Amino acid sequence: MLSISGKFSSIGAKLFICFWLIVVLTIGITRLVSEQFRTKSFIAPSHHSDISRVKRIDRLIKRNTPKTPQAVLSILSRNAEQELLLKNMLTNEVLSSEIWQIASLRNFLVENNLESLTTVKSEFYRMTGPLAIDVAGTSYQLFVATRDRKPHFGNFIRHIPAWVRLAIPVIISSILLWLLTRSFTKPLIAMQKAAARFGDGEFSARVPLKAQRNDEIGACAMSFNLMAEKLEQNIDAHQRLMADVSHELRSPMTRLQIALGLAQQANIDESLLHKHLQRCELEVARLDEMISNVLSLSRMENTISQMELMSVDLKQLLVLCIEDAQYIANEKSISIVFHNEGTAMLQADPSLLSSAINNILVNAIKYSRVNDELNVHIKKTNNHYVIDIIDTGTGVPNDDLAKLFEPFYRVAQARDRATGGTGLGLAIAKQAVGAHHGSISARNNTNNGLTITIELPVEISKNSANE
Repeated sequence: MLSISGKFSSIGAKLFICFWLIVVLTIGITRLVSEQFRTKSFIAPSHHSDISRVKRIDRLIKRNTPKTPQAVLSILSRNAEQELLLKNMLTNEVLSSEIWQIASLRNFLVENNLESLTTVKSEFYRMTGPLAIDVAGTSYQLFVATRDRKPHFGNFIRHIPAWVRLAIPVIISSILLWLLTRSFTKPLIAMQKAAARFGDGEFSARVPLKAQRNDEIGACAMSFNLMAEKLEQNIDAHQRLMADVSHELRSPMTRLQIALGLAQQANIDESLLHKHLQRCELEVARLDEMISNVLSLSRMENTISQMELMSVDLKQLLVLCIEDAQYIANEKSISIVFHNEGTAMLQADPSLLSSAINNILVNAIKYSRVNDELNVHIKKTNNHYVIDIIDTGTGVPNDDLAKLFEPFYRVAQARDRATGGTGLGLAIAKQAVGAHHGSISARNNTNNGLTITIELPVEISKNSANE
């Protein structure tokens, strides 16, 4: 019982029932009104051929002089094209053959008296008369009915029983409405099934292309697929991030455990104990940095939709970032030189943009040699501001350039041991730049070192930033 009520509560059943009732009521009302106003027989202009037939019948009767009404009706040979109708002027009785096609003409003659030559049109026959005759002392009017050579198809339909005429449009409309409701509900059902599969963890679930349409329902299906695709990408990215985090945490944790085990040995020399404790401190610092960067990356993904755009002087923002980075660069006697051209105003989120630039500068300092020089250039093209951060380090293999912005990616583990990097700085920078509809790339310099290039659009709206 519940399943039946559930089926009737579906949108498909509701659409079908509502449309079906509307169609049935429309057909019924139209049929009722048309029956009330439809004229089965009507006066039509007399054609010369109809008058000729009447005169021919008149001559034939005068030659044969029939004695009974039945003899008059049989004066013509049995001909499916012509019928005679005889009306008794005293009783108004109409005599004719019993074929159903002329029933409406018989009824017309019973209800009406015709004095002059007239043609009456019915569904199947055209009747002309009257011709006054006397049969055994009784006055009659004779009418000649000739079958129409091109009867209308509707004439045959009207002879079909009323319940059949009503059932045919109802059945046809039911089939058409079923197809209509199916076309409406098919993509909705497909979306429901895809959403259920997606909710059960099948993140590759999509609405099939055959269920999509070129209307609002089809647009909803395409939007669902787009949403599912983005969710799948985000979920995959987070799963990869968690796997990378687990893998990356394992190495410092292992080294920390080994250092603690060595420090706990009995009768250990004080200098060795101090060395092992320093190693523990270093690994704890690396773990702290890694966790901090992972949290920053996660926070970056979650706050991009909450960007606060404001007018930012990009030149001044770069000056502040360089001043902060210079404190770290001083430890390696690295100088940062800023080259700028004019003003650089744009709409941006200064916090996100500072995070990106700081991570790139810190990354460049880590992989640069002592007494190196970093150069920062900013220039304006037609629609973008271009920032180049150039170091004079060793660079990276060309095959690894595109992978630099992936989380936890490092060119070599030896660089990780030397610098303590986590491989998250450039990934964080890419997130921040992408939030501003900008792009970030890396290339090796002609001589030495690496150049990180950031391109930011001059104009960016709040809506486009949140897309």
